[in-house]
Amino acid sequence: MGEVQDIRDARKTFVAPVIKSFEHYDFSRAKICCSLTWLMAKAYGTDSVPTDLKDPFYTDQYEQEHLKPPVASLLLSADLYCRAGSLILKSDAAKPLLGHDAVIQALAQRGLYVTDQERLVTERDLRKRPLQMSAHLAMIDTLMMAYTVETVSVEKVVSCIRQYSSSDPEVETPYDTEDAVTTWINRVNEYLKDFMAQEQRKKETQTTEPTVMPPLLASSPRLLSVTVNTP
Repeated sequence: MGEVQDIRDARKTFVAPVIKSFEHYDFSRAKICCSLTWLMAKAYGTDSVPTDLKDPFYTDQYEQEHLKPPVASLLLSADLYCRAGSLILKSDAAKPLLGHDAVIQALAQRGLYVTDQERLVTERDLRKRPLQMSAHLAMIDTLMMAYTVETVSVEKVVSCIRQYSSSDPEVETPYDTEDAVTTWINRVNEYLKDFMAQEQRKKETQTTEPTVMPPLLASSPRLLSVTVNTP
């Protein structure tokens, strides 16, 4: 009952965002907002982001939108990058990441380079005032890639597909993370399509067997959440 109640409470407090037409959509603002929201969640934990940091923007008396000073300060001090980087990159607890350059070097050691318009981003770029936002977005994008590589690795995807695809044990190894994600989505879609076809055949023959979620969909080990809309 408690779990049901929690879900109901969550539904009550959820506010759907206003959907804007394409010509009125501010892509630059959306990119900044989404990137900073992700960074905050990784730095503090999804449910532990300080209230005043959940929305990175504020509106002044002239209805002009600006980045909140505390958010700008955390970006300039590298606090958010060090927090998120230490968790994502599994940095040694005895040697926590300190400063922009430490995070940049830790990413480079994994073959991930922070670049802004094909130029390497430096600590100097990230400490400029006013904020050089393109450099900060490049830093966040690289941390996102590090998180993706850690969460959806080629090895994890291949292992999971082989574990639950007994009819097709030979799996072509994806050549990079993006290809691994695509392969995973395609396999899940194929598996779901076959499952729905089997269920349809059962209905047509008036079979009363209970519906059981196939193991590939029910047991995917934290690889990727995939939502498939079926007609």
